[in-house]
Amino acid sequence: MNSKRIFPCSALVFGSLIALTGTACVVMYVLEAVIKRLGEGDQSLLFWYLPFLFVGLVGIAVGAGIGIWGAIRLREIRQQYTTPDN
Repeated sequence: MNSKRIFPCSALVFGSLIALTGTACVVMYVLEAVIKRLGEGDQSLLFWYLPFLFVGLVGIAVGAGIGIWGAIRLREIRQQYTTPDN
């Protein structure tokens, strides 16, 4: 593997992992704080579980940004090394 491709590849992998972890936090909030508590009188977990939602949303945004940057950079590197067919 070319040394120029290591950082974009790792950014793509780690960005995807961060985005998946953020998605898991958001899903956990929806399942545990919203759906599981429907019909109960005490709805305080909607408030107390908000950090999971916010961490998840930030994780999705940051992970997607890092992953997209890595994918774009890999595409640029690949285009530099390919010659156009004449």
